[in-house]
Amino acid sequence: MSTRTMVAVAFTALAVCLAGCQPMAYLMSTPLQIVRAEASTLNAYGPDDQMTLLYATTRQPLMTASSRSYGEAFSAELRLGVATLRVEPEGPGARDVRALPSLSNVRDHPTLRLEKLEERAVFEPSERLDALNDETAKFFSDIDQALSTSADKDVFVYVHGANNSVYRTAAQAAQYRPFTDRRSVVVAFAWPTVDNYLDYSRDLRNAQRSVPVFARFIELLARYTRAQHINIMAHSAGARIVSGALASLGADARPDRVTLRQGLRLGEVYYAAADIEIKTFVSEFKSYGDLPMRVTLQVNRGDYVLAFLGMSSGNSRAGRPNFDELSEAERTSLWDWTAASRLDIVDVSSERAGDLPGGAHAFWYERRWVSSDVVLEFVYHAPPAQRGLNATDKDGLKRWVFPSDYEQRSAAATGRLLGQ
Repeated sequence: MSTRTMVAVAFTALAVCLAGCQPMAYLMSTPLQIVRAEASTLNAYGPDDQMTLLYATTRQPLMTASSRSYGEAFSAELRLGVATLRVEPEGPGARDVRALPSLSNVRDHPTLRLEKLEERAVFEPSERLDALNDETAKFFSDIDQALSTSADKDVFVYVHGANNSVYRTAAQAAQYRPFTDRRSVVVAFAWPTVDNYLDYSRDLRNAQRSVPVFARFIELLARYTRAQHINIMAHSAGARIVSGALASLGADARPDRVTLRQGLRLGEVYYAAADIEIKTFVSEFKSYGDLPMRVTLQVNRGDYVLAFLGMSSGNSRAGRPNFDELSEAERTSLWDWTAASRLDIVDVSSERAGDLPGGAHAFWYERRWVSSDVVLEFVYHAPPAQRGLNATDKDGLKRWVFPSDYEQRSAAATGRLLGQ
């Protein structure tokens, strides 16, 4: 059997397993900041509590607007609404989220149930950015109202990966809010995917079709909210949408760069387990790398999903990169960006909390050290050194790693950042 055939067979087996064993949405591992909080001051979620978040989607609508559902087909309209979820009151994980650090198996964590999707506005492809309909204007006005009562004046946008249902997308995005002590305004961008890895190519086509719609959504947030920053978390294939959209916004030659940067107000852009070809990532970064406050690329050399995708296509992914695929000019650019801190590469392979497998594809979500670092970055806009990470230099490329005493460093970093 040839190497290519072996890879194809292995990938098919992986796809069948993932397609047939879709996980429930569990509360993520509690970041260290919450673990250390006093019970009297912790504003966390427990069993039977509700979570709400805003959503934007390019999925085809089903049922009625007041009780909406969405299919797997692409729709060019940008649909906006509110999702309501609830923490399940029963099961082995039905307990206060402060207990989660002691639960090594994520399946012992509380699960989430999607109760309702309420669609509130539709922004048509033909509509102009400077002339919103009443429903769309009200949606962004509600974001401003939420920001006015929130300690965190940034908007957090979550873009999911392939093979993800609306339910899991909403659940993964919603729980970011309690782990910032309910301070953050969260929006999930739900693009159409199929709950079957055998249709991965279809998901990639839908990701590409969602790029211009996501770019318009970022422009709408920038124009019609008073958010200090628009922060973006892209997981897996969601990196294709975020990278492509920011590249298109960065290619806009009409305003000067300072005006464009000030208008978009991009804060943290975080790529977790990025399922985008490393050459494409580097090429698109050139167009927008100067616009956000910070861009973080999380890499994991043990990520089994990205390993299979890279081997089957012959192109390594940015989340598990083979830098030998880059030209000399591309490598020079990447090395320069990391040296100048325009791009921070965080190697989560160095994370050693708990006994979870090192090849997981959702480190930002499942690993407590990584989720802690994510919270510190997004809430405080802190660079890696101020978050307790160590810099390493391999082949001239600067990377950031988790030191063995990260928990102590994270505690000290949190104290300093709170003091500031």
